[in-house]
Amino acid sequence: MWHRLIPLLLLIAVITFIAFNFQSVKRTLAYRLHISGDPTTSCCDVYQVLKQKGKFDENATTAIFNNQTISYPKTSLAYAYAQSITQVNDEANQAVLGTTNAAGEEKWIEISLDEQRLRAYEGNKLVIEFPISSGLWASTPKGTFNIWYKTRSQSMIGGSQALGTYYNLPNVPNNMFFYQGYAIHGAYWHNNFGHPMSHGCVNSPLASAAQLFDWAGPVIPPGQRIVRATADNPGTRVVVH
Repeated sequence: MWHRLIPLLLLIAVITFIAFNFQSVKRTLAYRLHISGDPTTSCCDVYQVLKQKGKFDENATTAIFNNQTISYPKTSLAYAYAQSITQVNDEANQAVLGTTNAAGEEKWIEISLDEQRLRAYEGNKLVIEFPISSGLWASTPKGTFNIWYKTRSQSMIGGSQALGTYYNLPNVPNNMFFYQGYAIHGAYWHNNFGHPMSHGCVNSPLASAAQLFDWAGPVIPPGQRIVRATADNPGTRVVVH
């Protein structure tokens, strides 16, 4: 008799799972079927990027990711920000900044979307490597780019409340914009690196993003919060494939 109830029990279990995970299932199906309807394709447009001043927002108290209020490490982010602003740009630090190293070898960044990994090179020598989370709701653009703008901190708002993908994230750290509003940046709202999680940007572990930010061009002046690439202060090449 009990074996006849197994299909019914399984059906009840499936319905219960879907009910408790409705938004997650809805997001996953929408992504797989390419019908997400989420209008966000990057964290910002170019106009919004240029409005950013890189200042840490001391008044921010909460962060939202996928419609959920999440743990927001304001204290540790503020400390890291203060350290970056007051760092001394000495000869040892200067040797690893910019688009070439001390030996004149080009510094460049490779992002593998298939592997979900970022690698930074000086010539052919690998110097930095870490897992990333690229675009899930919108694709991370492929091609060869150069970092054109950097901000030490900024807010990012987007997604869809109806789909459960809304986010309102203050003080996103170490932003390196390589194509329009698409950036490599630190992410404190998840720890699922190695899997797509973003709206097109390249989410990175906090410590790794901070290391890359200091290594990559354009060089940000000591005590400053933003920098735009110029002919005299060019941005590091970024290859996304």
